[in-house]
Formats: sequence, C-alpha cells, structure tokens
Amino acid sequence: MALEQEFRQESRDVWSHGSGQQLRDLLASSLSTLLLLEDEKHAYFSSPWISDFVLFENHFGQFSTLFPEFADQTEIRFSNYLICLAKKLPVRVITTNSEVSAGFRSHLELRPSANIQVRAAPDEYHEKGILAPSFYIEGSMNITYSGVYVRGEKVTYHSARNPQGASKISAAYLEYDRRWSILK
Repeated sequence: MALEQEFRQESRDVWSHGSGQQLRDLLASSLSTLLLLEDEKHAYFSSPWISDFVLFENHFGQFSTLFPEFADQTEIRFSNYLICLAKKLPVRVITTNSEVSAGFRSHLELRPSANIQVRAAPDEYHEKGILAPSFYIEGSMNITYSGVYVRGEKVTYHSARNPQGASKISAAYLEYDRRWSILK
C-alpha cells in the first residue's frame, strides 16, 4: 500500500549538491523508460545551454539491451541517447545559440536524424526542462555536464501516473508547443 501511494505522488523534488548521484540516477531511470515506448507525441529537451555528457555508465553492459548499437561502449553519451530515442518518438530540442549549445547542435547535425529537430531561442531564454508523455522534469538544471555532474541543482519530477502530474504535463506541452511554433 505505501509503495503504491509513493508512485502516485504528484511530484518529487531532487536536489543535487554537486557530484551527487541522485540527479544522474533520476535522469538515467526516467530517460531509459522512454526507450521502451513508442509514441507519436514528441519529447522536449529545453535548456539555454546543452552539451554532451555521459548519461549512462555501461561498464558491465547493463544498458546493452536498450542501446544495442553502443553495447560495447562503457559510456553512453546524451547525444547517443537522443539518436536512439528519435527512433521511438520525435525529439525536439530548444536551446540558445550559445557557444556551448552550438557545439552540441553541430555534433547532432553530424549524425542527422529526421526525428530530431533543434530550434534556437533568443539569448534571454532560460526555460529548463525535459518533457515527455510520461513525465516532466523541471528546475534549475541546464542539460550540460556541469548541470548534471557539478553544480548544486534542484529539479522536480512530475509523473503522468496521477491526475496532478498529468495536468502539469498537459500544461507544459501547451507552453512548449506554443514556444516551439514561434521559434525558427
């Protein structure tokens, strides 16, 4: 009963205090679930600064089933993840033209996927979040190595498994879709 109630929570806050594991574990577990779905609804990755970083430690091959093309690699990077995810559902990336993000964008463009689209927001854009049909992660974290591994961050995880989380996800999709439509 308590475990079932825990899964039905509206949201969960996760604080990383620099070099902590909690945020990396949340990202790895949440994002890996998307590889098990096939959906027509797109996933958004929004951050003024986005860079490539190790998302999954695969030293023992524990993620080989999810990433067969990277099964022999000990580390699976965020860019590799996006490429695999794009085979399951459309991926939309919103970022700025910062030097950091431009490097990440060019890396993605080297391995083009029809299912990954990137749009540049104005320099003052500051929205940070990962939005998917089953969850929404929002907070202070930039989707960068420093945001995930170094800085102290606070994010909130919302699950579609309860009415409040589903409502939050629906509202976030409306806002992200609106913003997407005005960006070039």
